Amino acid sequence: MKLIRILPPTLLLLAGFTLATWGAAPALAHAMLTTASPAPGATVAPPATIELDFSEKLAPAFSGFTLTCAGAPVALQKITAGKHGASLSAAPGAALAPGNCDVVWHAVASDDGHRTTGEYSFTVR
Repeated sequence: MKLIRILPPTLLLLAGFTLATWGAAPALAHAMLTTASPAPGATVAPPATIELDFSEKLAPAFSGFTLTCAGAPVALQKITAGKHGASLSAAPGAALAPGNCDVVWHAVASDDGHRTTGEYSFTVR
């Protein structure tokens, strides 16, 4: 008959803690685009504003976006942060002409300082 050795309680706790945390890594929060208006791929009337919503609170001084329509840069009025710091919005300086528009964004999460970038297109009818 084999004898089963019982481990001391502190060793069991240490083993349990090690197993529970093994492979657990700190979550890296990066600000990613969650929704946009106009939406990616949408065909819309000339929008009064462009609004980008992110998954994390942003560092506004290091976050922003550009707008290009029909291959030409579009001047934007001041880009502002909103929705508890997790969005950016701006109005085009003039009404957008019909055609393809590209939004290129960059965002820095306020809690980790990591920069993310992306782009999408929409069409003005």
